[in-house]
Amino acid sequence: MRALTAGAPSAASPVKPPRSAAASHPAAATWAAGTAQPAGGRRRLTQAAAALHAAAGLLRREPAMASAARSLAARAEDLAGGRFTMALFGAFSAGKSSFANALLGEEVLPVSPHPATAAVGRILAPEGGFAHATAAVTMKSAEDFWDDILHSFSVLQLAPPQHTTWTATVARLQTSGLHPSSLPHAGFLRAAAAGWEESGPLLGTERTVSLQEYRSLVADEKRACFVQSTDLYYDSPLTRSGIVLVDTPGADSLHARHTGVTFGYMKNADAICFVTYYNHAFSKADRSLLAQLGRIKDSFALDKMFFIINASDLASDEAELEEVKQHVTQNLRAGGLTSPRIYALSSLLALEGKSRGVRESYEASGFNSFEEALSEFAGEELPRLSLAAARDSLSSVRLRAEEWQHMALMAADQREEGLRRFRKRRDDAGLRLAQLEREERPIRDLRREGEELLYHVRQRLSFSFGRSFQESFHPSILREEGGHLKDIFIACGRELERSILRELEQELWATTLRLEAAGRRLVTQAAAAAAAELSIPGQELQLLENPDERWPAPAKLDCSLAPLDWAALWSRFRSPRHFFEGPGRADIRTAAEHWFKEAIAAAAVSQEERLLSFYTGAAAAALSLAAEQLREGLAEQEAAMSELLKGGDSAQHWGQIAGELSLMEQSFVNMVDSHL
Repeated sequence: MRALTAGAPSAASPVKPPRSAAASHPAAATWAAGTAQPAGGRRRLTQAAAALHAAAGLLRREPAMASAARSLAARAEDLAGGRFTMALFGAFSAGKSSFANALLGEEVLPVSPHPATAAVGRILAPEGGFAHATAAVTMKSAEDFWDDILHSFSVLQLAPPQHTTWTATVARLQTSGLHPSSLPHAGFLRAAAAGWEESGPLLGTERTVSLQEYRSLVADEKRACFVQSTDLYYDSPLTRSGIVLVDTPGADSLHARHTGVTFGYMKNADAICFVTYYNHAFSKADRSLLAQLGRIKDSFALDKMFFIINASDLASDEAELEEVKQHVTQNLRAGGLTSPRIYALSSLLALEGKSRGVRESYEASGFNSFEEALSEFAGEELPRLSLAAARDSLSSVRLRAEEWQHMALMAADQREEGLRRFRKRRDDAGLRLAQLEREERPIRDLRREGEELLYHVRQRLSFSFGRSFQESFHPSILREEGGHLKDIFIACGRELERSILRELEQELWATTLRLEAAGRRLVTQAAAAAAAELSIPGQELQLLENPDERWPAPAKLDCSLAPLDWAALWSRFRSPRHFFEGPGRADIRTAAEHWFKEAIAAAAVSQEERLLSFYTGAAAAALSLAAEQLREGLAEQEAAMSELLKGGDSAQHWGQIAGELSLMEQSFVNMVDSHL
């Protein structure tokens, strides 16, 4: 389980004794406080880490086991982390803040966030120099803030702003003729202009604030739009158990354009909660987020997604609630999420139950079902993979020690013959491992798979063009009584361009996961083939690389589309009625689709070589690392065999090590087997 780092703070405030969130309501603590805690899984991971550290400590005294000791120590560090990161996704109106408050058991976050902007916010247990109920606030850099200003000016089709006059331009901003999707950008610019005098000087800084200041900061749009990220340190049963809540920007915020940030949280979070409000239809932004989850779900070792229908207490009866569940299920399936885990609950009732100790409210909230599922996932399902891999590593090391004990028991002439044969194998291995480092087939196969993946990206985008066109040019937007028809028509076209660009970026980010998976598979196959040719036992490959450690991903994707001259297409537009009921829409769509195919092809080609070069480079580096690790393992084996020729107590020595490892392994097995 890995923790995300979002704006790691550098400032500190005096440490105060942490206060339990449930301390003032002991009744709630007895039946609700522990329901969402992955404490069992965390405890087993900590015990497993201790066992691996002990094994690594035993082996560090053995030069012939140096690489194995490092491998076990690395796995132990991964297991000892103990954090469980849960990222919250959804629109601003979905009730993410009230859901987070219900999880925490207190009304910690303000529940009326603004629609235009939001920082990435983490909530975690007090640590280091950070006291309970304090927050580390990281402001945007001046460069990032200006980039947001430039982007919003561009979306609103305004002339490029000047540093000295942009606030005056915003003061004259009119919203008539804007596409609805552009309105958050107008809201952002007005908030930024209103807060510029106060917050402009703070850009690029980090500071620690109180909980009261934090609440004011994130709830006041004219201050929040300058914030990059926040870390709120809050002691509660949830955070104390190791859970880190990550509140991501709303799917409908202007920050949703930063698709790489959203993708990073989808990829790296241990669990994902998608929150939707009971009586709100899925927005276009919601559907886009769900489509992205659908694209990457097969890359996860486990299904880590939970879908929350918040405010279920608004249902008039069970039949109505079931109807809403079916609606949500259909939307999820449309996004490729065929077997979703859906929980209808009331954050309001759950918070009342936990904070006031009203058991009836908590039980009526439906929250318990979700928290039990979360506890099962965090405490049982997720640790299972890490524990199994760690057990296999310990077993591999024990088998190596037993093999050397067996060799030590051989007659001296047999040991000499064994060393002679090994040295011949080692000479052959030098050539074979040098070949592995320069292996071309995995690189070639990865490039071929990547080209095919990117071809299918273009195909999927082509199939989705009609839907994007229909959503951007909608009768509720492009209508006679709306006025400024030409401006609205052009705004619809620009929204279509932005929609297609976002979808392309999301497809490409999803493709990075597929390229990584393909690259790892091909490298593993090549390393296994080399090991087999060199008669290196298969279990040795367990010690080569931590399977939980991901390859690096590109820092960003610089996608752009050549714009279409929508003003020129306006001459084909006669009226909304002709457009929607006559042949007008088909005519304009045909012209736009021609542009779309050329623009997507050019954008995809520009990214294809960059992505393929990035991942073939990562594969080449992984091949070199595998060769070096196999080479080191052979050198250690030769050193061990040379020592065996000296006789003495070698058999007893390796027997003792194998015995100690066996005891550790058995203790490890007893500890985790009931959960595997």
